[in-house]
Amino acid sequence: VIKKTVAATNFLLLLLSFIIIMPPEASLSDLDVDDTTNMKDNNNAVVVVGPDEQHTKKATCFSDERGNLKFVNLVVRRPMTMFFSILVLCLVLTFLLGALVFKEGNPFSNPENQFDMDDVRSVQYDSLRLASKQVQGRLDIAQATDTNTTSGGNTALAYQSENGDVMYWVFEGENDEEGVFGTVNGIAAMKEALDLFLLDVNYTEYCQINTDKKGSDDFGACLLPATALNMYYASEWDSESIASLTDELASNSSKIPLYNMVAICIKQPSTCGNVLKPLNCTSSDLTECIDASDLLWVNETTTKLDTITSKWDGKSLDVIGNITEATEFASYLLQIPLYKFHIDLAYDKEFSTENLISMYSRAIIPFGKPLAAADDLRAAAGDDEDKYEAADRDVLKTYIVDNFLKDMDELADESTHDELNSYYFMGALILDVLLEIVQTDGMLAIISLTFVFLWLRLNVSSWFLATVGIVEIFFSIPVGWFLFTVVFQIKYFAFLNSLSIFIVAAIGADDIFIFMDAYQQSARVKSWPDLETRMSWVYRRTGTAMAITSATTCTAFLCTLITPLVQIQSFGIFAALVILIDYVLVMTLFCTSVIIYHNKYESRGCCGGGCWKKNLELTPTDQARIAFEEKPEGEELKGDRISEFFKTKMAPFILNQRNRLVLFVVFAVWIGVAVWQTAQLEPTRETEQFLNEDHPLQKSFTILGNEFPTADEDLGLPVHYAWGLREVDRTGVALLLDPDNFGVPRYIPDMRWDGPCQTGLLEVCEEFQSLPEYNELIKRKNALGTVSCVWEELLPFYVNASQNLGHQTSDGSYCEFVTGKTWKQTTTTNYTIPPDELDGVISDFLSSSKLRSCVEPGTSVRGRYKNELGFDGTTLQYVSISVEASVLDPFSRKPESVARAEYDQFVTIQTKLTERNICYSSSADSTSTPEPVIMTDLNEIFIFMNNQSIYVQTAIQSSLLGVAIAFVVLLLATRKLHLAAFASLSIACVLVSVTGTM
Repeated sequence: VIKKTVAATNFLLLLLSFIIIMPPEASLSDLDVDDTTNMKDNNNAVVVVGPDEQHTKKATCFSDERGNLKFVNLVVRRPMTMFFSILVLCLVLTFLLGALVFKEGNPFSNPENQFDMDDVRSVQYDSLRLASKQVQGRLDIAQATDTNTTSGGNTALAYQSENGDVMYWVFEGENDEEGVFGTVNGIAAMKEALDLFLLDVNYTEYCQINTDKKGSDDFGACLLPATALNMYYASEWDSESIASLTDELASNSSKIPLYNMVAICIKQPSTCGNVLKPLNCTSSDLTECIDASDLLWVNETTTKLDTITSKWDGKSLDVIGNITEATEFASYLLQIPLYKFHIDLAYDKEFSTENLISMYSRAIIPFGKPLAAADDLRAAAGDDEDKYEAADRDVLKTYIVDNFLKDMDELADESTHDELNSYYFMGALILDVLLEIVQTDGMLAIISLTFVFLWLRLNVSSWFLATVGIVEIFFSIPVGWFLFTVVFQIKYFAFLNSLSIFIVAAIGADDIFIFMDAYQQSARVKSWPDLETRMSWVYRRTGTAMAITSATTCTAFLCTLITPLVQIQSFGIFAALVILIDYVLVMTLFCTSVIIYHNKYESRGCCGGGCWKKNLELTPTDQARIAFEEKPEGEELKGDRISEFFKTKMAPFILNQRNRLVLFVVFAVWIGVAVWQTAQLEPTRETEQFLNEDHPLQKSFTILGNEFPTADEDLGLPVHYAWGLREVDRTGVALLLDPDNFGVPRYIPDMRWDGPCQTGLLEVCEEFQSLPEYNELIKRKNALGTVSCVWEELLPFYVNASQNLGHQTSDGSYCEFVTGKTWKQTTTTNYTIPPDELDGVISDFLSSSKLRSCVEPGTSVRGRYKNELGFDGTTLQYVSISVEASVLDPFSRKPESVARAEYDQFVTIQTKLTERNICYSSSADSTSTPEPVIMTDLNEIFIFMNNQSIYVQTAIQSSLLGVAIAFVVLLLATRKLHLAAFASLSIACVLVSVTGTM
């Protein structure tokens, strides 16, 4: 398709150029002014004595015996017929485009999945993504008869048991010496933003409820907001105990690392082996590794911390008495992973025991789903999954907008509080903000096109020609789109293609100016016998130049085909076709309109009904001929002001040698600076911004992305390690022609999911959770690495069922059995699942009507492990373990250097896991060459990291190729090596100047 597009585009342009340039023989329309009165063509026996004398020559396919173009003759003789024929053709193609392209709704291709298809990151991404999609589809079919399951295999959920959305409040301090927690008024200002929701009488119907630890006092109550304000508004504050513990932690700061290891070991005994590795402790008896006094101190400190933090409920009506004491205590608590989750979300990355000033803070209010208020909308949605999923979001949005939005805007006003600025955002509200931005951008696009229209009117001095010009520019888009989609069958239509309207507006206006300039010049350079001869001269003069420039522009856009990114390829092809159609319409529709303008509107005004007169006594061409013949000999007719300026002012200035020398020095210095700046071109070093930096929403994103360390409540980027998969088969993949075909997932046949494989995978999970070497790479939560490991729930499920232990989800004993890992001690035999029973156990595990995840309360096990458990309803195809990255997150695009540093570390782990050969097929053994473990994220963060490098590489390659093409075109057009070289040099200088100033 790429070859066809390039060939067809260039062929059409060359054909048009051939038509315009033919015939090559000399004719009246080809002659210079000085040659029009005495010339003899001996070859064709044609003698031209004057413009009014009859002359003949051999006719061709494209020109008549007078040398005039037959197409121009037709246009001159039948202007209205040609005009409306071309207009109707454009309308028909536009209608067909709408019928064919818009019949399925949104014509744009999915903006995701934009990557180099052959890059290792995209290959591994699709290997897992497509496999997960395939097995989930098969599992849906297998479980379709289970009427107790909802979409995705989840059972009916308790109201508000899952997270539906979150309200984010971000606070920025105004005083560098106090920060946000330095004054009571500042703390109260932050609490005011939260109380707006927490004190609302209907809040309990929308909040996310606590589904953890059934039977506890707070079970079924609204989850507390994630904020340090729970501490500053604690229902009980024992100042003496807190001051004592603060002093104790300060004096024993060197023991805090020891405390962290031992406390985690006591809380989670299964982690002791990995956690205590730095102490070289291999015994399960801690007294053999740790001094008794240290062990006693750890236990006493844990008891004190449990007592103190249990009162941090945010229920006090007043701020605690000593906020400085609380802030200092928080600085030490942040060093203890088991407890820092209470407050780590609220303090910025500069906050520490040495710096008790936090200039930024944040708070999260969780809202739940499903909502009882959305029952009617869900019932009305029926089988429409999109409407079903949107029901809770729409109801929550209505609740927020109707009850709080006005007050939220007031709190977010910079003048509301002197101590700090407040910003908010919420998933349900962001869409409206983005829609408003899109509408604003749409208005700007309309304004830009309006400006083009008015500029056309100013330059062509005709409302009629300006209107036809803007219509011609507009029709270039749908007609080019018709060729793109219907003729060339390119189905990938990128959002980037919409930018072509601005490109064709500029190029189309330029072409119109060139055509009109030649038309106006024609009245001054020759004495024309008739309009056909005059317009043939205009057509040849402009058509050839515009054909060459349009061909160069089209080819330059087609240079984007060297990039592996399909959205840029799509944009390049589409833009080239639009430019081609614009050229064709200028030479047909606009040319016809100029004839109509000449016949009906030029040299007459509408005052007194002049524009309605059918004919003038003298046509504009006759008037121009008479004016040319009556001018004194040797005198030239004056042109427009711009032409006269360049002729009388600019040209003499440039011809002055001293002026040229000054200009050369100035531009040489500038180009030198631009080249130096261009040499610094590299992938972005900062997180991408999609809004103006002063926009409140962008300020929130910037502060969240740059000013806070990773907290327990933050979402890290899930990075998956998969066994049982091979790299995706890309055979026959061509995204331009089929945007939905990314290849076929491949599985390792006859995988042995036996006991050693299961225990090996479980060991990997525990290593990710507790090995100190992963502390900086994998996000910690409650002092352990955040890992999604299905074996931590599948194996205890099997043990509980196979040994009839009777643990139930209804009384909470089952989740205590799972999370406490007592299942590893209760079995007298191996706790692994026999391979011949594995598929049946997994089927029961996923279809159990009451089984929810104990690791992530409120979520079904199928929902939690949909990417980690590749079970298709009959067979386990693959298994993956995912960890959350500490530095990267699923939402923001980090700089390429940051993302690559993290990626390289995950690749190192991938290599080690492959070498361990934990799981293998039945046709192999532990000594066989191991199948590579697939490592990827499913949020395209690693792909985007690679794309940033591709952008830089493609920009350089395309620029060099574009300049080379321009040189060839210029050399062929001018047949002057030095002109082509200097012109290409000027183009290169423009590119360098643009990139150097960015």
